[in-house]
Amino acid sequence: NLLTLGVTTRLLDPATGGEAARLGIAQRLRFSDQDVTLPGAAPASERLSDVLLGGAVNWTPQWTVDSTVQFNPKTRRSERSTIGARYSPSDYRVVSAAYRLQRGYSEQMDVGWQWPLNDLWGDKGQDLGPGRGQGGGRWYSVGRVNYSMRDKKIVDAIVGLEYDACCWIGRVVLERLQSGVSTASTRIMFQLEFVGFTRLGSNPLRTLKENIPRYQYLREEITSPSRFSNYD
Repeated sequence: NLLTLGVTTRLLDPATGGEAARLGIAQRLRFSDQDVTLPGAAPASERLSDVLLGGAVNWTPQWTVDSTVQFNPKTRRSERSTIGARYSPSDYRVVSAAYRLQRGYSEQMDVGWQWPLNDLWGDKGQDLGPGRGQGGGRWYSVGRVNYSMRDKKIVDAIVGLEYDACCWIGRVVLERLQSGVSTASTRIMFQLEFVGFTRLGSNPLRTLKENIPRYQYLREEITSPSRFSNYD
C-alpha cells in the first residue's frame, strides 16, 4: 500500500499569462512491506521514499532552465539529478543541453538541436509560422547526441538533414542506439515528402519528434477551429 504526496506551485507572467517559474516536491509513503518482487530481489521495506524536487524557470521567451533532484533523507545527498537548458529564439531554431547524474551508475551529457543551416551564410528565411517552414531552398540540421562521461563514448545519437524545396521535402537521418554494454544498432532513414500528397521511404518524423526537444515539422496540417466543433 502506497500513498504519494506532492505539491506544485507556478508563477505566471502577468503580462503574457505564460509560466515564468514552476516548483514541485513529492514523496511516497509505504504502509507495508512490498509483497511482489523480482526473483532474488529483497522486498522494499522503507516507509519513506526519497524526496523528488523539480523546478523550471523561463528567464525569457527564448531561454528556459529546469532541474530535478532525487534526494535521500538518510544519506543527506542526491541519488539522481538533472539540470538542463534550452534556447529557442524562433520557430525551427532550438538548442538544448542537459546533464544527468545517477550516483554510482552513470553520468551523461545530452545535446539536441534543430537549426537552419542557411543561417551560416546569412539567409534567415521567412517567418511563415509553425508548420509552414521558412520558405523554399532551405537546409535544416537536426540531431540529438547522448554522451557518457564515465565511459567516455557516445551512447545514443540521432543526426540528420532536411531540405525544404517548397513543394517537396527530403530527409536523411542516421540513428544509432546502444542495445547492450558493447553492442549498438544503427539504421539510416531516407524520406521524400510531396507536400500535401504523400511520403515515400522510411519515416523518421516520429523519431525526431520523440527525441529532439521542441522539434517542429516543416509541414504540419493546421486547421482553424470550426464554430460547429462544439456540436460534434
